[in-house]
Amino acid sequence: MTRSTIFLLKLLRYAFLLLSIAGALALMFYLADILFIHPQPGEAVSVSVRQFDPRFAQLRSVSREPSAAEQAVAAGQPTQFVPWGSAGLLVYREANPVARLALRLISSRPQSVPYVLATMLFCLLVYRILSDIRPGVPFTPANVRRLRGLGLLLIGCDVYHWTLTWWLTRQLAAVAPAGLAGLQPVSPFGASLVANWLIGLMLLIVAAGYQRGVELAEDAEFTV
Repeated sequence: MTRSTIFLLKLLRYAFLLLSIAGALALMFYLADILFIHPQPGEAVSVSVRQFDPRFAQLRSVSREPSAAEQAVAAGQPTQFVPWGSAGLLVYREANPVARLALRLISSRPQSVPYVLATMLFCLLVYRILSDIRPGVPFTPANVRRLRGLGLLLIGCDVYHWTLTWWLTRQLAAVAPAGLAGLQPVSPFGASLVANWLIGLMLLIVAAGYQRGVELAEDAEFTV
């Protein structure tokens, strides 16, 4: 390895170490805040939700006809703002203590506890991978396991998002008051530029190639 490569690896290693520590501290703070510092009163829970306006459902369609607003602007009328719906908090009573605790962890602000936990684990795994890369030892069995862990973590984030959306949609439909039909939960895991499961599969493929590198390095040692 060149000096610049070694310096870059050290810089990235310390950066991800600091991010891991910051994530652990943030996780402890969130848990303390939810459980002890500012617990929600009684059986109350707050869920971040979004409600789409059914009048503008066609705007969310992949293949659609031009909307009335588009036609009006194309005909020469001024620029128009078309709301898709509204976002906010739905506050309701949850009698089940397990579901109540889960909802409070999921709905913590400004970030969800599972999101902070996943970020911390991601940074920690990357830090461990970078720490195990040394001159003359590019492939190690431990890094193969960590790469697989990263891939499974990212796939698990998407599985969590899909499961959570399905469960909360059912919950919201059961507790939403009249006039608030069609509420959808808001999850930070659904805002990725590239699907987490796709990146996870790519990391699993890289891990498989990395495993082959480990085997070749071990064969070379035995040959010598």
